[in-house]
Amino acid sequence: MKLSLRLLLLLPFIIVLVGCPSDDTNNEIPLRSYAEVYAEDIAEIEGFMDTHFMTVDGNNNVTFTKITAGNPGTPISDHPNLEFKTISKEGVDHKLYFIKLSEGLGNTNTDSDIENDNPTRLDSIFTTYKGYKTDLTVFDEASSPVWFDLGTLIQGWQELYPLFKIGNAVTDINTGLTSYSDFGSGVMFVPSGLAYFNRVSGTISSYTPIVFSFKLLNLRFKDHDGDKILSKYEYGGPTSGTALDSDADGKPDFIDFDDDNDGILTKNEIKKPSPLTGWYDYNAPELNCTFGNGKKKHLNPSASCN
Repeated sequence: MKLSLRLLLLLPFIIVLVGCPSDDTNNEIPLRSYAEVYAEDIAEIEGFMDTHFMTVDGNNNVTFTKITAGNPGTPISDHPNLEFKTISKEGVDHKLYFIKLSEGLGNTNTDSDIENDNPTRLDSIFTTYKGYKTDLTVFDEASSPVWFDLGTLIQGWQELYPLFKIGNAVTDINTGLTSYSDFGSGVMFVPSGLAYFNRVSGTISSYTPIVFSFKLLNLRFKDHDGDKILSKYEYGGPTSGTALDSDADGKPDFIDFDDDNDGILTKNEIKKPSPLTGWYDYNAPELNCTFGNGKKKHLNPSASCN
């Protein structure tokens, strides 16, 4: 797949930083009202769901088909697993419709270092996907899995991928090929306010709602500030989307080297609880702290800890 196609998923400032081929316009159209655009987008999305059906094969690959007299089918709008998440942006409540084809069973490999099977929007995802406009034009596709930092992608992806789990991966020692099973997969219907809005990129014009089918095959948890505490623990959980700021200094914990602002780096305050695992247990009770007040020692500047 061409790099220019993959870059369609990246936010504008990321694209500007890495550069892109000259055939991508990357133009911005003057801003319209979010409310006005959303009214058009949701009508187009719901119209698409009313006039199309989808078929899913045994590996959760999705095909969309327009309903006609000669090609009838059950509208997507009547799909039993259709639901939506409400996202407030620019004073407008956006309906982000999605279908869970499979939530994902999670990683059952006891030898894996994956501690939780849902990504947060701060983590990296290994995914396949296919992107459509509502006329069924395919504007982007990765049939082979690719890695993305979820936080650099459109808001629709950031909102929905954390609702899915990875599955299991098995690598053939002879061929080196990895197969995936029991992974999360779904479909999302994204208003332009949660996608590119007034941007023009490639074949996507401004104010265009888009549709994706996708699979979440694997993930990597990140530690943005290198304090030995995974960023997912400093973000309030996979689906809350709330960045914690323990010392209220305006810098979220996941990029704050001193979470309690006591002049001591967080990485120096925490202790590895087990010489066997070598990992800081974020949920373990703190020991030897005389003024812990129920907070972990790296979150409380008054804590006296050995």
